Amino acid sequence: MLHKQLTVKIPEGLHFRALAKIAGIARRQKSSIILEKENGQKAESASLIDMLTLCAVSGTSLQVTVEGGSEGETLAMVEEVFENGAGI
Repeated sequence: MLHKQLTVKIPEGLHFRALAKIAGIARRQKSSIILEKENGQKAESASLIDMLTLCAVSGTSLQVTVEGGSEGETLAMVEEVFENGAGI
């Protein structure tokens, strides 16, 4: 299990398409990805609606937890989405 604090840097925040990208990463990597706000609100990557309720606008800091699959590679892919939307 890996944990990392990441800050959303894409201007649009984590919108539906970016979150769908994270969900796809979790499925392909056979991993569980959990996003958690500082207030304790959590969302599992399997639920796009739960992730949307985090309202992660640009500048939002989230604790990302990855479990299963190739954790290091999965975390790097998620970080790419946080940085620039992973080409979206």
